Amino acid sequence: MACPYFIPDSHHELELWPHRYRLSLGDGFTGHCSLCPTPCDDETLRTQCNIGYAACEHVPAERPYDAVRFLIASRGTLLRVQFACERAHLPSSVGELRFDQSSMNWLDPPEPQLLSLADAAIRAWIRRATLPVDAPAVDVKIATD
Repeated sequence: MACPYFIPDSHHELELWPHRYRLSLGDGFTGHCSLCPTPCDDETLRTQCNIGYAACEHVPAERPYDAVRFLIASRGTLLRVQFACERAHLPSSVGELRFDQSSMNWLDPPEPQLLSLADAAIRAWIRRATLPVDAPAVDVKIATD
């Protein structure tokens, strides 16, 4: 799960998680909080931003959800991105998005709060699906209008 207010920037080079590819975004990311302009430190990234259910000072008490999970499946160049938004450890909303790998564009872009998280999940999935296991991590670029 990832914090819904987390804006992932790029693949995190440090091994902060024992099983980083099991994280909801498919990898660990650097980034910042959409509620705070400064980048998050490594401990916050490790324990809150990439994990969800953040208890930091920036997260409002009243919020639509606490964490977001993603599951990606491919059918040719079409990626189906299923997501679940959770509140108090229960699903509060679920949905499916479609991403076209040939154009690197969303066919049905999610709401802005989910867009950066869904982009990060897609980047991690494509990186893992197309690179050899021992290849160095690179960032995949998503097309923007």
